[in-house]
Amino acid sequence: VEKMEDEFYSLTIKGNDLKTYVRRFQELAVLCLTMVPNSEKLMEVFIGGLPRSIRGNVNASKP
Repeated sequence: VEKMEDEFYSLTIKGNDLKTYVRRFQELAVLCLTMVPNSEKLMEVFIGGLPRSIRGNVNASKP
């Protein structure tokens, strides 16, 4: 469980493979549901795994 939690919080996109990132993020989010207190934190973790160039645009849009 601790290993999955570490992967969840350190998950990042490899190259331009957004599809694989989203799929794995969703899998881990379901498995580690108790680690994420609310949807705001879930979104923060998801955005944190995006490349900086994309992360800036997403944060600017205030999702």
